[in-house]
Amino acid sequence: MAASKIKSMVVHVNDKPRSAQVVALAKRFAEALGASLAAVHAVTPSNTGAYLSPEAASLALDLHEGEDQRRVQRAAELVKAAGADISFSSEMGDSAEAMVQIARNCDLLVMSQQDPQVPDGSADGLIGRLLISGGCPILFVPYVNDTPLARCGERVLVAWTDKRESARALRDALPFLQRAKHIELVRFSESAELGPEPLLRPQAYLRLHGIECTLKVLHQREPSLGERLMSSFMPDASVAEALLSHAADSDLIVMGGYGQTRLWELVLGGVTRSMLHSMTVPVLMSH
Repeated sequence: MAASKIKSMVVHVNDKPRSAQVVALAKRFAEALGASLAAVHAVTPSNTGAYLSPEAASLALDLHEGEDQRRVQRAAELVKAAGADISFSSEMGDSAEAMVQIARNCDLLVMSQQDPQVPDGSADGLIGRLLISGGCPILFVPYVNDTPLARCGERVLVAWTDKRESARALRDALPFLQRAKHIELVRFSESAELGPEPLLRPQAYLRLHGIECTLKVLHQREPSLGERLMSSFMPDASVAEALLSHAADSDLIVMGGYGQTRLWELVLGGVTRSMLHSMTVPVLMSH
Protein backbone atom coordinates (compact mmCIF):
# COMPACT_ATOMS: atom_id res chain seq x y z
CA MET A 1 0.00 0.00 0.00
CA ALA A 2 1.33 3.43 -0.94
CA ALA A 3 2.15 5.81 1.87
CA SER A 4 -0.46 8.43 2.67
CA LYS A 5 0.13 11.87 1.23
CA ILE A 6 -1.97 13.46 3.97
CA LYS A 7 0.43 14.66 6.65
CA SER A 8 -1.19 17.89 7.81
CA MET A 9 -4.87 18.16 8.76
CA VAL A 10 -6.89 21.09 10.09
CA VAL A 11 -10.35 20.88 11.63
CA HIS A 12 -12.50 24.01 11.70
CA VAL A 13 -14.35 24.25 15.02
CA ASN A 14 -16.90 26.42 16.75
CA ASP A 15 -18.46 26.34 20.22
CA LYS A 16 -21.46 24.20 19.24
CA PRO A 17 -21.74 20.62 20.60
CA ARG A 18 -21.63 19.19 17.06
CA SER A 19 -18.01 20.33 16.82
CA ALA A 20 -17.04 17.61 19.28
CA GLN A 21 -18.13 14.94 16.78
CA VAL A 22 -16.38 16.70 13.90
CA VAL A 23 -13.15 16.88 15.90
CA ALA A 24 -13.47 13.21 16.89
CA LEU A 25 -13.81 12.18 13.22
CA ALA A 26 -10.87 14.37 12.21
CA LYS A 27 -8.76 12.85 14.98
CA ARG A 28 -9.63 9.31 13.89
CA PHE A 29 -8.57 10.00 10.32
CA ALA A 30 -5.42 11.84 11.44
CA GLU A 31 -4.36 8.84 13.51
CA ALA A 32 -5.14 6.41 10.67
CA LEU A 33 -3.24 8.49 8.12
CA GLY A 34 -0.33 9.41 10.36
CA ALA A 35 -1.09 13.13 10.03
CA SER A 36 -0.75 16.01 12.45
CA LEU A 37 -4.03 17.67 13.46
CA ALA A 38 -4.67 21.28 14.39
CA ALA A 39 -8.01 22.79 15.40
CA VAL A 40 -8.84 26.34 14.34
CA HIS A 41 -11.70 28.37 15.80
CA ALA A 42 -12.32 30.88 13.01
CA VAL A 43 -15.54 32.86 13.33
CA THR A 44 -16.60 36.44 12.87
CA PRO A 45 -16.53 38.69 15.98
CA SER A 46 -19.85 39.71 17.47
CA ASN A 47 -21.41 42.77 15.87
CA THR A 48 -21.55 45.62 18.34
CA GLY A 49 -23.92 47.62 16.14
CA ALA A 50 -24.53 51.37 16.35
CA TYR A 51 -25.27 53.16 19.62
CA LEU A 52 -26.44 56.66 20.48
CA SER A 53 -23.75 57.44 23.02
CA PRO A 54 -20.06 56.59 23.48
CA GLU A 55 -20.91 55.14 26.91
CA ALA A 56 -23.44 52.71 25.42
CA ALA A 57 -21.02 51.76 22.64
CA SER A 58 -18.24 51.09 25.17
CA LEU A 59 -20.54 48.92 27.30
CA ALA A 60 -21.70 46.98 24.25
CA LEU A 61 -18.10 46.44 23.15
CA ASP A 62 -17.18 45.05 26.57
CA LEU A 63 -20.19 42.72 26.54
CA HIS A 64 -19.50 41.42 23.03
CA GLU A 65 -15.79 40.96 23.70
CA GLY A 66 -16.66 38.98 26.79
CA GLU A 67 -19.04 36.76 24.85
CA ASP A 68 -16.45 36.26 22.09
CA GLN A 69 -13.92 35.12 24.67
CA ARG A 70 -16.46 32.69 26.12
CA ARG A 71 -17.04 31.28 22.61
CA VAL A 72 -13.30 30.76 22.21
CA GLN A 73 -13.10 29.10 25.61
CA ARG A 74 -15.99 26.74 24.88
CA ALA A 75 -14.42 25.75 21.55
CA ALA A 76 -11.05 25.18 23.21
CA GLU A 77 -12.67 22.94 25.82
CA LEU A 78 -14.34 20.85 23.10
CA VAL A 79 -10.98 20.34 21.41
CA LYS A 80 -9.19 19.58 24.67
CA ALA A 81 -11.77 16.91 25.51
CA ALA A 82 -10.97 15.17 22.22
CA GLY A 83 -7.26 14.86 22.94
CA ALA A 84 -4.32 16.81 24.31
CA ASP A 85 -2.31 16.18 21.13
CA ILE A 86 -4.52 18.52 19.07
CA SER A 87 -3.25 22.10 18.90
CA PHE A 88 -5.81 24.91 19.14
CA SER A 89 -5.83 28.46 17.82
CA SER A 90 -8.48 31.12 17.27
CA GLU A 91 -8.97 33.59 14.41
CA MET A 92 -11.60 36.25 14.99
CA GLY A 93 -10.56 39.04 12.63
CA ASP A 94 -11.01 38.35 8.93
CA SER A 95 -11.81 34.72 9.69
CA ALA A 96 -12.58 33.76 6.08
CA GLU A 97 -9.24 35.01 4.76
CA ALA A 98 -7.46 33.41 7.71
CA MET A 99 -9.03 30.04 6.89
CA VAL A 100 -8.11 30.36 3.20
CA GLN A 101 -4.46 30.92 4.16
CA ILE A 102 -4.56 28.02 6.60
CA ALA A 103 -6.16 25.73 3.99
CA ARG A 104 -3.41 26.55 1.49
CA ASN A 105 -0.86 25.08 3.86
CA CYS A 106 -2.51 21.81 4.86
CA ASP A 107 -3.40 18.54 3.11
CA LEU A 108 -6.99 18.19 4.34
CA LEU A 109 -9.52 20.49 5.95
CA VAL A 110 -12.37 18.99 8.01
CA MET A 111 -15.41 21.10 8.83
CA SER A 112 -19.08 20.81 9.66
CA GLN A 113 -21.83 21.41 7.16
CA GLN A 114 -23.40 24.76 8.00
CA ASP A 115 -26.80 24.45 9.69
CA PRO A 116 -29.00 27.39 8.60
CA GLN A 117 -31.08 26.99 11.78
CA VAL A 118 -28.09 27.13 14.14
CA PRO A 119 -25.68 29.98 13.25
CA ASP A 120 -22.14 29.07 14.31
CA GLY A 121 -20.39 32.37 13.65
CA SER A 122 -18.87 31.30 10.32
CA ALA A 123 -18.27 34.11 7.86
CA ASP A 124 -20.72 34.53 4.98
CA GLY A 125 -19.56 32.61 1.91
CA LEU A 126 -16.84 30.81 3.86
CA ILE A 127 -17.34 27.40 2.24
CA GLY A 128 -17.37 28.79 -1.30
CA ARG A 129 -14.17 30.74 -0.68
CA LEU A 130 -12.45 27.71 0.80
CA LEU A 131 -13.45 25.42 -2.04
CA ILE A 132 -12.40 27.87 -4.75
CA SER A 133 -9.33 29.43 -3.14
CA GLY A 134 -8.17 27.12 -0.36
CA GLY A 135 -6.32 24.69 -2.62
CA CYS A 136 -6.94 21.60 -0.47
CA PRO A 137 -9.69 18.97 -0.26
CA ILE A 138 -12.43 19.55 2.32
CA LEU A 139 -14.23 16.84 4.27
CA PHE A 140 -17.69 18.11 5.18
CA VAL A 141 -19.48 16.47 8.11
CA PRO A 142 -23.31 16.77 7.97
CA TYR A 143 -25.08 18.27 10.96
CA VAL A 144 -27.76 15.56 10.62
CA ASN A 145 -26.38 12.05 10.19
CA ASP A 146 -28.05 8.68 10.79
CA THR A 147 -24.88 6.79 9.84
CA PRO A 148 -22.37 6.34 12.70
CA LEU A 149 -19.31 8.48 11.96
CA ALA A 150 -17.15 5.66 13.29
CA ARG A 151 -17.81 3.81 10.01
CA CYS A 152 -17.03 6.80 7.78
CA GLY A 153 -14.68 5.71 5.01
CA GLU A 154 -15.60 2.01 4.92
CA ARG A 155 -18.09 2.22 2.05
CA VAL A 156 -17.24 5.02 -0.37
CA LEU A 157 -19.19 6.36 -3.32
CA VAL A 158 -17.10 8.29 -5.85
CA ALA A 159 -19.13 10.58 -8.13
CA TRP A 160 -17.36 10.85 -11.48
CA THR A 161 -17.71 13.35 -14.29
CA ASP A 162 -15.16 13.90 -17.03
CA LYS A 163 -13.93 17.16 -15.48
CA ARG A 164 -10.80 18.38 -13.76
CA GLU A 165 -12.56 18.67 -10.40
CA SER A 166 -13.54 14.98 -10.41
CA ALA A 167 -10.00 13.93 -11.28
CA ARG A 168 -8.62 16.11 -8.49
CA ALA A 169 -11.12 14.67 -5.98
CA LEU A 170 -10.23 11.11 -7.00
CA ARG A 171 -6.52 11.75 -6.45
CA ASP A 172 -7.09 13.58 -3.17
CA ALA A 173 -9.23 10.68 -1.92
CA LEU A 174 -6.60 7.96 -2.59
CA PRO A 175 -5.51 7.68 1.08
CA PHE A 176 -9.16 7.07 2.02
CA LEU A 177 -9.89 4.74 -0.89
CA GLN A 178 -6.85 2.59 -0.04
CA ARG A 179 -8.46 1.86 3.34
CA ALA A 180 -12.07 1.44 2.20
CA LYS A 181 -13.83 -1.92 2.24
CA HIS A 182 -16.11 -1.14 -0.70
CA ILE A 183 -15.88 1.55 -3.41
CA GLU A 184 -18.44 2.37 -6.06
CA LEU A 185 -17.58 4.64 -8.99
CA VAL A 186 -20.73 6.38 -10.22
CA ARG A 187 -21.55 8.58 -13.17
CA PHE A 188 -24.76 10.19 -14.39
CA SER A 189 -26.12 9.86 -17.89
CA GLU A 190 -29.02 11.60 -19.58
CA SER A 191 -29.38 8.69 -22.00
CA ALA A 192 -30.32 5.15 -20.99
CA GLU A 193 -28.26 3.90 -23.93
CA LEU A 194 -24.93 5.13 -22.57
CA GLY A 195 -22.99 2.57 -20.55
CA PRO A 196 -20.09 2.60 -18.10
CA GLU A 197 -17.35 3.15 -20.71
CA PRO A 198 -16.35 6.62 -19.37
CA LEU A 199 -15.70 4.96 -15.99
CA LEU A 200 -13.15 2.49 -17.34
CA ARG A 201 -10.23 4.94 -17.31
CA PRO A 202 -10.66 6.04 -13.67
CA GLN A 203 -11.23 2.38 -12.75
CA ALA A 204 -7.90 1.46 -14.39
CA TYR A 205 -6.22 4.39 -12.61
CA LEU A 206 -7.46 3.14 -9.24
CA ARG A 207 -6.22 -0.39 -10.01
CA LEU A 208 -2.72 1.00 -10.52
CA HIS A 209 -2.97 2.12 -6.88
CA GLY A 210 -4.17 -1.31 -5.75
CA ILE A 211 -7.79 -0.20 -5.43
CA GLU A 212 -10.74 -2.16 -6.79
CA CYS A 213 -14.15 -0.61 -7.37
CA THR A 214 -17.53 -1.42 -8.89
CA LEU A 215 -19.09 0.72 -11.61
CA LYS A 216 -22.58 2.20 -11.76
CA VAL A 217 -24.38 4.44 -14.24
CA LEU A 218 -27.30 6.46 -12.88
CA HIS A 219 -29.82 8.05 -15.18
CA GLN A 220 -30.82 11.61 -14.46
CA ARG A 221 -34.50 12.13 -13.74
CA GLU A 222 -36.24 14.63 -16.02
CA PRO A 223 -37.90 17.31 -13.85
CA SER A 224 -41.60 17.85 -14.34
CA LEU A 225 -43.06 21.07 -15.73
CA GLY A 226 -44.40 21.90 -12.29
CA GLU A 227 -40.92 21.56 -10.77
CA ARG A 228 -39.42 23.76 -13.48
CA LEU A 229 -41.96 26.49 -12.78
CA MET A 230 -41.24 26.60 -9.04
CA SER A 231 -39.26 29.64 -7.91
CA SER A 232 -36.96 27.40 -5.87
CA PHE A 233 -36.20 25.07 -8.81
CA MET A 234 -32.51 24.25 -9.34
CA PRO A 235 -31.70 22.34 -12.56
CA ASP A 236 -29.03 20.15 -10.95
CA ALA A 237 -30.91 19.41 -7.73
CA SER A 238 -32.21 16.10 -9.14
CA VAL A 239 -28.61 14.93 -9.63
CA ALA A 240 -27.76 15.65 -5.99
CA GLU A 241 -30.99 13.97 -4.85
CA ALA A 242 -30.27 10.86 -6.94
CA LEU A 243 -26.69 10.76 -5.68
CA LEU A 244 -27.76 10.97 -2.04
CA SER A 245 -30.48 8.38 -2.59
CA HIS A 246 -28.01 5.99 -4.18
CA ALA A 247 -25.53 6.65 -1.37
CA ALA A 248 -27.92 5.29 1.25
CA ASP A 249 -25.55 2.37 1.92
CA SER A 250 -22.40 4.52 1.76
CA ASP A 251 -20.73 6.39 4.60
CA LEU A 252 -18.58 8.75 2.51
CA ILE A 253 -19.08 10.52 -0.83
CA VAL A 254 -16.15 11.77 -2.92
CA MET A 255 -16.86 14.40 -5.58
CA GLY A 256 -15.52 17.46 -7.35
CA GLY A 257 -16.72 20.84 -6.13
CA TYR A 258 -17.87 23.71 -8.39
CA GLY A 259 -17.22 22.02 -11.72
CA GLN A 260 -18.77 25.00 -13.50
CA THR A 261 -17.80 28.61 -12.98
CA ARG A 262 -18.60 29.93 -9.51
CA LEU A 263 -21.05 32.53 -10.87
CA TRP A 264 -22.86 29.96 -13.03
CA GLU A 265 -23.29 27.63 -10.05
CA LEU A 266 -24.61 30.45 -7.89
CA VAL A 267 -27.21 31.30 -10.54
CA LEU A 268 -28.32 27.72 -11.24
CA GLY A 269 -27.80 26.17 -7.84
CA GLY A 270 -25.55 23.37 -9.02
CA VAL A 271 -24.84 19.90 -7.73
CA THR A 272 -22.23 21.30 -5.34
CA ARG A 273 -24.60 23.77 -3.77
CA SER A 274 -27.37 21.16 -3.51
CA MET A 275 -25.01 18.65 -1.88
CA LEU A 276 -23.73 21.23 0.62
CA HIS A 277 -27.33 21.97 1.56
CA SER A 278 -28.73 18.40 1.63
CA MET A 279 -25.85 16.04 2.47
CA THR A 280 -26.72 13.14 4.75
CA VAL A 281 -23.26 11.50 4.89
CA PRO A 282 -19.79 13.06 5.02
CA VAL A 283 -18.64 14.44 1.67
CA LEU A 284 -15.05 14.89 0.52
CA MET A 285 -14.88 17.68 -2.06
CA SER A 286 -12.04 19.06 -4.16
CA HIS A 287 -12.05 21.90 -6.67
